[in-house]
Amino acid sequence: MPQFTYTALTGSGGELKGQLQADDLNAAALMLRERGLRVLQMKQGKGKTGFLGQANFSDWLASQRSVSTSALIFFFRQMSFMLRAGLSIAHALELAQTQMSSPRLNLVVRLMLKDIESGLAMSVAMKKHNDVFPDMAVNLVVAGENTGDLDAIMDRLALHMEKKAALKAQTINAMIYPSIVVLAAIGVGTFMVLKIIPKFAQFLLGKGKVLPPSTQMLIDISDYVRENGLLIIAAVIAFIVSVLLAYQTKAGRLAVDKALLRVPIIGTMLVTGAMAQMTWALSILLRSGVTIFDALKITGNLMNNRVYIDKLQQASAKIMQGRDMASSIDHPRIPALVTQMIAVGENTGSLDQVLQELGIYYEKLLEIAIKRMSAMIEPAMILIIGSMVGFVYYAFFQALFSLVSGR
Repeated sequence: MPQFTYTALTGSGGELKGQLQADDLNAAALMLRERGLRVLQMKQGKGKTGFLGQANFSDWLASQRSVSTSALIFFFRQMSFMLRAGLSIAHALELAQTQMSSPRLNLVVRLMLKDIESGLAMSVAMKKHNDVFPDMAVNLVVAGENTGDLDAIMDRLALHMEKKAALKAQTINAMIYPSIVVLAAIGVGTFMVLKIIPKFAQFLLGKGKVLPPSTQMLIDISDYVRENGLLIIAAVIAFIVSVLLAYQTKAGRLAVDKALLRVPIIGTMLVTGAMAQMTWALSILLRSGVTIFDALKITGNLMNNRVYIDKLQQASAKIMQGRDMASSIDHPRIPALVTQMIAVGENTGSLDQVLQELGIYYEKLLEIAIKRMSAMIEPAMILIIGSMVGFVYYAFFQALFSLVSGR
C-alpha cells in the first residue's frame, strides 16, 4: 500500500506533519478530513524499501510468524496497567515494545507506534494488523477511544481472552485421555485381527472339527478385515476428506455444525460452550459502549459454529428493524434460559450485567460437563476394550471345550 507524507492544520490551527498509508491520494486525503484535519500539502513517498516490503530480513521473518494468545493477553494487561498509571498511548507502546517476547508482536507494536506518532488513532493502527488483533479488540478500542475508558477496555480484552483460552484448554485436556484410549483400542483390535486370531484359526481348522458359532464368527470377521483392510481404510479416509471439503463451503459447514449439535453429550457440551462464549463476549462489548447491533455482529464473527454465526448475523439485522434482542436471537439451539434472561435484562436496563451472569453460569456448567464426560469416557473405553478381549477369550475357550469334548 502506498505511503503518503502530509502537512495539515488541526482544528485549533496548529500544524501537523506525518505519514499514513492509503490506496491512493484521494483516500489519504479523505482519511485526514475524517480526523478533522485540513490538508495543506500531501505527496506520495517512494514506498517501502528493504526486504519484501519490510525494513530488513529480520522484520520480514518476524512478519511470517504468528502471535500466541498468551502474548496478546500479556500485551493488553501491560497496556491497561500503563494507561491506568497515566502514561500516553505512545509512551505505553514504547515501554511495551521492550517487554515483547513475540517477534511478530514486537514488529506490530513498532509499526503501530509509528502510525500513532504520525497522528493515527490506536484503533486505526490496530486495524492494519487484523491478522494479529481480532475484530472484537479493534471495536472495543474504538469504544474506549470514544469514552476515554481505554485502560478498562484493555483489561476486559485480556480477561475475555483468558476465559476463552481457559475454555479451549479445558476441552482439549478433557479429550486427551479418551483419544489415547481410542487409539489403544484400535491398536489392540488391529493386533488381534492381524496376529492372534489368524494363528488361532489355523490351529483350530487344522483339527478338522466344526467350530462353535462364536468362534466361526470371530474368524470370519478377522478374514474379512484382513482381506478388505485397505478398502476399509480408503473408505474411511475418503469419508473424512469429503467431510473436510464440504466443511469449506458455507452450506456444508452449516450441515456439519447442525449435525454436531445433535450428537448426544457432545452436542450439549458444544451448546454450553457456545453460550458461555456468546454471553460473555456480548457482556464485554455492551459494557464497553458498543451498540447491540454491532455487538451481535462482532460476537457472530467470534463463534465457531455456523449455526450461531448465522443466527447472530440475522439477529443483528432484526435489531435494525426495531426488534428487541431477546426475540431476535430466539432459536431452537439457544436455550430458553438465555432468551428469557436477556428479556429481563432489556426490561430492567441491566442487559450487560445479566449477560455477564449468564456467561459465568454457562462457564461453570461447561466445567461440570467436561468433568462428567471425562468420568464417563474412562469406564466406557475400558468396557469396550474389555468386551473385545473378552469375546476373543470366549470364542477361544468355546473352541477348546468343543475339541476336548470331541464334538
